[in-house]
Amino acid sequence: MGKLTGSGTKEGGEERSGTPSAEAVEGAAGRLSPAGAKIVGAFEEAIEAMRPGDPREGRLTVRTYRAEFTPRPYGPDDTRRVRGLLGMSQAVFARFLGVDANTVRSWEQRQRAPSAIARRFMGEVEANPEYWRCRIAECATEDRTDTLG
Repeated sequence: MGKLTGSGTKEGGEERSGTPSAEAVEGAAGRLSPAGAKIVGAFEEAIEAMRPGDPREGRLTVRTYRAEFTPRPYGPDDTRRVRGLLGMSQAVFARFLGVDANTVRSWEQRQRAPSAIARRFMGEVEANPEYWRCRIAECATEDRTDTLG
């Protein structure tokens, strides 16, 4: 096998094809420097990631993916609607979100806006309220104390 020259031909005048054969790649991999092997590995990973239909394995990083995770704004009506999706009082909804009941009241009375994490969580509830109803049902216990005595 001849060396490749800058003109796209092998020494000796043979024309190289556009895509190397598997044998050529495997043979070349044994002759690569550690840095070259790393670069080839990165290219192979990128090619695999771009193939349609293949599930993505590995980590999502800011170097490989762009994603916008900013939650949308939630006003008083939005907060009430999400709370209503779960059928919760302000106090129970506050416990569910990990905030004080006065915080939920202030959101619903337009005194304060929900934090980014609270908006993110309310967005998740809106996206799949049935899932959250089931999760709540797993955690909730009915408290019926006899008030008559």
